[in-house]
Amino acid sequence: MSAGVDVPLATADLVAADLLDLLVPGCSRIQIAGSVRRRKAIVHDIEIVAIPRIGQRVKAGLFGDETEPVNMLEEEVTDHLVAGTLSLRPVENHRADGSVDVQEKNGPAFKALVFDGIPVDLFITDVDRWGCIFALRTGPGDWNVRLVMDCKRINRRVAEGRVLHLGKPVPTPEETDFFRELGQPWLEPWERSVERIAIDWPVPT
Repeated sequence: MSAGVDVPLATADLVAADLLDLLVPGCSRIQIAGSVRRRKAIVHDIEIVAIPRIGQRVKAGLFGDETEPVNMLEEEVTDHLVAGTLSLRPVENHRADGSVDVQEKNGPAFKALVFDGIPVDLFITDVDRWGCIFALRTGPGDWNVRLVMDCKRINRRVAEGRVLHLGKPVPTPEETDFFRELGQPWLEPWERSVERIAIDWPVPT
């Protein structure tokens, strides 16, 4: 969760919907996550999970015109940064040596932005990892930590946005796939809490 502002849910809903309208041309899939999705009365930021749409751009080559893939979400974000509709937000960067600095984040998997005065965390993923990332970015944070710890007893591990079974990645294209792979009964986003974690599978052999 970003250090943000106190925003009533009704306001955050409207701003998040406007933000999706801006970004959806660059996405094959995009949804609101975080505390907005959990329907908290007051939220501090807007969290978005997206899969970029990949287009094709024609460029001149040595042997005539060629095409190259283009990440349309990157193009949309860049255009709105230039126009001032979006801005980058400095966030804490925790280094392996324990030091902390502050820098802007505009990478291929995470962008720290501001839209309409509200901090925005944009998480970018792919089809196979959507369910895992969408669930974890919905949270809450203590739920995530317990879920990731408890799934180890059924030989599952969560790392880099993937579910791993005995070290092999398992696709989770939907959030229901993520829950199933962890042996966790489905809960609506607003029902999720540490007290509701109930991983209950026989340990796979």
